[in-house]
Amino acid sequence: MKLNAPFSDDKPRALVLGNGSYPDENQTRNIIQKSSFIVCANGGSIKAREFQINPDIIIGDIDSIDSGTIEYFIKQLDIPIIKNLSQEENDLEKSIIYLLKHGYNRFILVGFMGKRDDHTIATLQIVKKYLTRAEFQIFSEYSEIFLLKKGFYEFQTVPQQIISLFGFPHARGVSTKSLKYPLVNEHLQEGSRGLSNQAISEKVSIKINSGTLLVIKINSTV
Repeated sequence: MKLNAPFSDDKPRALVLGNGSYPDENQTRNIIQKSSFIVCANGGSIKAREFQINPDIIIGDIDSIDSGTIEYFIKQLDIPIIKNLSQEENDLEKSIIYLLKHGYNRFILVGFMGKRDDHTIATLQIVKKYLTRAEFQIFSEYSEIFLLKKGFYEFQTVPQQIISLFGFPHARGVSTKSLKYPLVNEHLQEGSRGLSNQAISEKVSIKINSGTLLVIKINSTV
């Protein structure tokens, strides 16, 4: 069976940084090393400066960046800023549109979950909107998150790691291997079914026949 797992090869990955919750510093550094192009979505530049990350560009309406951060990236590091004042999209979506136009279709999103609940929901809606054109991997302080379409996927896990699966809003023909509560050709809809399953090995596989499946891997340290 063909493996459609996100980021299963070495194609370029664009990292987009927001101003929400981040994984710990070690994991954030590992994510940066896997990225070939780094974009700060507006206030993500504040986090980039905090982590001493040098982005390739900064995109957004620049409304939530303090003058010290702007001066640091422009005058000291000469990082280009693409100012986009449109109120039709938020800064994450502006960044995705820019990157798609420049040939990227694999995105790692960090700093777009947590803090404001409305931003968290908007992030998931944006990812779903562009899911036919790109692959997304989302990192929060406590989780790694995927939205998946039809296909067969494998994930590296650790035994007893919590993995939750949700229809978004539905996913049909969902089958799993190496989960404590296996699914066989299930139809997952909106609701709590699929919450808090557990890995029983170091690799979990998921097959989806149609729809969209939201997969949340909780960090093993939580």
